[in-house]
Amino acid sequence: MAKKSKASILGAYRRLGPYLARRRRNAFLIVLLGAISAVGARSTIILVQPLIDRLELDSAPTLGVVDDSPLTTLLNEHLEPWLNSLGAWGLADGVSEVIALVMLMVLLAIVFSITQYWFLRFSRMLAVLMVTDLRQDMADFVTKLGMGFHSERRLGDLVSRMTVDVSASLRILSLMVEEIVQAPIAVLVSLTIAWMAEPVATLGMVIFLPLVAWPVAKIGPRIRRRARATQDKLGDSTQRITQVLSGIRVVKAFRMEQRESDEFRAVNQGFVEESEHMIRAQAQSLATTNFFANGGVGIVLGVLVIVHLVLVGMHKNGIFTTVGSMMTFIMAIATVFAYTKTMTRAMAVIYASLGSIDRVFQVFDLEAEVTDSATAKPFAGLQQSIRFEHVDFSYPDSPEQALRDFNLEVQRGERIALVGLSGAGKSTVLDLVARFYDVSHGAVLIDGQDLRSLKHGDWLDHLAVVQQQPFLFQASIRENILYGRPQASEAELLEACRAANLNETLARLPEGLETQVGDSGSRLSGGQAQRVTIARALLKDAEVLLLDEATSALDSASESQVQEALENLMVGRTTFVIAHRLGTIRGADRILVLEDGQVIEQGTHESLIQMGGSYAKMWALQVGTPLQ
Repeated sequence: MAKKSKASILGAYRRLGPYLARRRRNAFLIVLLGAISAVGARSTIILVQPLIDRLELDSAPTLGVVDDSPLTTLLNEHLEPWLNSLGAWGLADGVSEVIALVMLMVLLAIVFSITQYWFLRFSRMLAVLMVTDLRQDMADFVTKLGMGFHSERRLGDLVSRMTVDVSASLRILSLMVEEIVQAPIAVLVSLTIAWMAEPVATLGMVIFLPLVAWPVAKIGPRIRRRARATQDKLGDSTQRITQVLSGIRVVKAFRMEQRESDEFRAVNQGFVEESEHMIRAQAQSLATTNFFANGGVGIVLGVLVIVHLVLVGMHKNGIFTTVGSMMTFIMAIATVFAYTKTMTRAMAVIYASLGSIDRVFQVFDLEAEVTDSATAKPFAGLQQSIRFEHVDFSYPDSPEQALRDFNLEVQRGERIALVGLSGAGKSTVLDLVARFYDVSHGAVLIDGQDLRSLKHGDWLDHLAVVQQQPFLFQASIRENILYGRPQASEAELLEACRAANLNETLARLPEGLETQVGDSGSRLSGGQAQRVTIARALLKDAEVLLLDEATSALDSASESQVQEALENLMVGRTTFVIAHRLGTIRGADRILVLEDGQVIEQGTHESLIQMGGSYAKMWALQVGTPLQ
C-alpha cells in the first residue's frame, strides 16, 4: 500500500539527497569549482573602478562624497601600488595602466572561463549519473514488487513514470548541482563588491531584492499542483497508446482505428489543458519576476540617483562617491539581479518538476506484499510434500474469497491436475505455491515448514512455470532458453531443445538457435514459442513445475508436439497442471475439481468418470458422449 506523499522543495531534496550522497566526492569538487568560478567571474567587476577613474587623471573624480569606501581602500592598498610601478612603457600617461588593467581582466576571464567549463561539465554529468542511479533503483524496486502490484498496475503509466518523470527529475538534479550551487555564491560576491563600492546605495537595493523572489514563492505551489496533474495526464496518454499497440490485432480486426485515434486525441487534449494551466502559472511567475528585476530595479536606482543629486545640490554628502565606484556598483547590482532572476527561474522549473518527483517516489513508497522475514531459512529442495492447510485467500481489493478453507497435500513427484470453471481458484493455487501472494488465513507448508518462513528466492530457484501465453524476450532463441539457467553448458542446452521437441524447428530456421524471436516471440508460431518456454523450464531443471493451461491456445498438431514436450518435462517432478482440455491430463496422479475456491471432487480420470459427477459431465461435453 502506498504512503501519502506530497512533494515540496525540501521533500525533493530529502528524496534526492541520498543520490547526491553516493557521489559526494564529485559533489564536493563541483561545489568547489562552482564557488571558484562564481567568485572569479565577479572579481573582474572590481577592476572597473580603477579603469573608469583613469578617465579623469587631472582631477579628483568625486561625486560629492569623500572616497573612503572599502573598495577604494582595498584598491589603494593593493592594486594601485602595482599599477604605479609599471611605469609609462613609453606610452602616454596612464595608458600603460589601462592596458595592464584590461590584460588582467582578460586573464581572469580566461582562467575562470576554464573553471566554469569544468564546473558545467562535471555538474551536468553528475546530474546524469544521479538520474541513472534513480532509474536503476526504480527498475530494481519495481521488478521486486509482488504480483499484487503487477496485476493491477497500468503499464503505460508505469513506463511514463520510469521515463518521462525520471527525466524530469534530471532537470531538478541539474539545477540542484548547477544553478542552486553557483547562483547564490555569485549573488553574495556581487553584493559584497557593490557594498564595498557604494555601501549606502547597496543597502537601498538589498531592501528591494526579496520582491524579485516573491512571485515564485507565492505562485510556486500552484505550479507544482498543475505540474503533477499534467504528468498524470501524460501518464494516461502513454497508457492509452501502450494499450492500443499491445492489442493492435484486435483494433484492426474490429476496424476501430479511428475510434482509438479519437480516444487518444481526447486523452491528449486533457494533457494540453492541464499543461496550459501550468504554463499560465509559470508565465505569471516569471513575468512578475522580470518586472521587479527590470522595471523595479530602474525605479530604485533612479530614486537613489535623485536622492544623490538632491543631497549634492544641498552641498551635502551624496550617496555615490566616484564615477568608477558608481559604475562598479551598477555592474555588481546588475549581476545580483541577473543571478536572482536565474535562481527564481530555476525555482520555477523545480516547482514544475516536483509533480514528477512525487510520481516517481509514489512507486518507491509502495510496500512489497511478499517479503522475507528476518529469520527466513534457506531452502535446499523439496523432500516430502507441499500441503495447503485450511487456506483462505482473497486478492487485494477484492471482496470475494478466491479460496475458502482449502486443504490439499501433494507428495513429492506427484502430478496434480486442477480443473473447473473460470474463477474456481485454479490459478490462485499456483500463485500461492509460487508465493506470488501470501495466504490470508491458514498456511502453505513445504515439508512441514510454513512457506513464509523460507527464503522466497531459494524457493523460486526450485520452481519452473509454463504459462498459457508463452512469453519470450526480444532476443535469440538461445538467449531465451538460457534465461532459465545462464551458466548451462552447450550440451545441456541442446538436450533441453531435444526434450522440448525443438530440433526439427531449429533445423528449418537458417540461423538455428541464433534466430531472433521478435517482440514477444512474434516471429515464431504459438507452438514453437511454447516449446521454447518448455526448453527454458527443462534447462532450469526445477523440481516443482507449474503448468497454467500450457496447450489450450494451440491447434491439434502443435498441441501434440507440445504435449509430448510437456511429458518429458514432467518426468520426476512435482507438477501442478491447470487444463481445460481434459484429454491432456488423463495421466495425472490426481485430478482436483474446484468450485468457488474449494475442492468438490478428486481422484484419477477413471474414478472421476465412474463417479458421474462434475468432472464426468465436463468430459462428456468435450468428447461429445452423453452420460449414461
